[in-house]
Order: sequence, then structure tokens, then C-alpha cells
Amino acid sequence: MKKLLCFLIIAVILFPSAMTASCKTHHSQTHHSNYHSSGSSSNPVYLINKEIKQEQIKFKDCDSHYAMQETTINYYSDGSKRTFTNSTVYKNDGTLLISDCKKLEHIVYDDKHYFIVYKNNGAQLLDETSAPITVRKYSSIQSLFPNRLLVKYNKKYGIIDLSGQIIVPIKYQKLEEIGNSRFIAKLNGYYGIIDINNNDIIDCDCDKIKPLFDTYVVKRYDKYGLYDINADKITDINNDKITKEGEYILVKKNNKYLIYDCFGRLVTDIKYKKVKLKRNHLIGLNSQNRWVEIK
Repeated sequence: MKKLLCFLIIAVILFPSAMTASCKTHHSQTHHSNYHSSGSSSNPVYLINKEIKQEQIKFKDCDSHYAMQETTINYYSDGSKRTFTNSTVYKNDGTLLISDCKKLEHIVYDDKHYFIVYKNNGAQLLDETSAPITVRKYSSIQSLFPNRLLVKYNKKYGIIDLSGQIIVPIKYQKLEEIGNSRFIAKLNGYYGIIDINNNDIIDCDCDKIKPLFDTYVVKRYDKYGLYDINADKITDINNDKITKEGEYILVKKNNKYLIYDCFGRLVTDIKYKKVKLKRNHLIGLNSQNRWVEIK
């Protein structure tokens, strides 16, 4: 026994670093059990506090249902926080209708009630009895108009109605609403404009469609056209260039310019060789090679 005790004392004196390293390893393993994934092993982050709030949510134009929303806020040792919400829908008599909703939207249309519900496995449209209308579970569902929903599935977009019927095929890489129930659509890398009923306003064979003030410039085969904010045609897609000069839009064709205001309204039907701003006044080079003010 004395020999063993002497051996341990000598080991501590001769190899202190080894004993210290052994203690550090044990300390790290102890804290690792509380380690949160947002930190790294060298700088662990711990949950230090949790706050839970509950509130009743009333739906607009609805006297038949309400929701209880529970919000959980987790506070971490690095000063960060994360918020989680969970909603449960009830009938007004207290009957449970839908539970465990990560996100929720209520729609009333034609005196019928609908719910867009997000859970862990996706988004669905439900009727007022909580029965699913859409069998497919979408990545996202967004209400557009009273009877139209923008849906995303497998990274593609389309539009359905409240019966779950597909109105615009779910095939587009992009559907961006631009007003007047019309959308910029991207299909296989090319752009077009469609309406909410899947009618083509501009075929999806354009290289680019981009906003310019309250208009849209459309490019196809190195030619340009101008459309208004509602995607109604102002010019054909046969111009050489469309640019801006101050708050004006210049449309160039055959080395002559027509001038439109920021809303796409024609300023003058005179065509100019050149156009520019001078002290906030628009001037143009006319057919007599004279610079004149454009009014």
C-alpha cells in the first residue's frame, strides 16, 4: 500500500500535464450534454432561459372560429434567441378543430370557411370541418385573390382554386404578381406574362422582363417592347433599345427616339435623333439638327 501511494505521488510530480489533460477532457464531456447545435465545440452555446406566451387570435370576418397561439422564445448564452409558434384552431363553442399548426391562415369565401395550415410535413388547404381539400402537401400556399392560391411544389409554382383544382399548371420556376391578376412567369429559363386563368399575355420565350418605373421592359431576340404596370402592351417587341433619361422612358427604333413618361404615356409623337436632360428640361435633336425643348 505504501509503495502504491509513493508511486502516485511521484507520477503527479513528474507528469502534471497528463493529469491536467485528463481533467479537462472530463469537463468538456460534461458540458457537451447541454451543447446546442448553433454553437461550435470550441465555443458551445447553451439554452439559459425560456419564455412562453399564449394569446387568442380572432379571424377577420369570422364569428365561427378562433385560434390559440403559443409562442416560445428560447434565449441562449451567446445573446441570441429563437422563436417558435404553434397554433390550435377551435370552434366558438370550444370544440378542437385543428392542432399543431406551425403557420395558419383563415379564408372566408362565398360564406364558406377555409384554412391554410402548415405542419412539419408541408402545407394543406382544409375546409371548415378540418377535412383536407388538397391531397398533395405543398411547400407553400399563399392566398392571392378570394378564390385563387399560389402554390409551390418541388420548387415549381402554380395556381389552384379553393376546391383544390389546378388552374395554372405547377411547372413554373417563378410566378410574380404584377397587378391586374397577371404574373411574370419563368419557364425553363425564359420569361412571359400570364393571367390568373392561365391565358398567355406574352409567351414564355422572352430573354428578360424587368420593371422600369411603372412599366415593364420586355426583351426577346435582342429586341425590346414596353408594357404598362398591368402588363398591357404599349409598344411591340421590335425596338432596338429602351432606356431611361431622368423620369422619362426613351424608346429607340431605326436611330430615332420616342419619349414616354414614367407611366408609359406617350409624351410626343415626334421622333428625335437624340434626347437628353438639360437642367431638368428634356431636349431633343430634331430632323433639322436643332436642339429643342420637348414639352
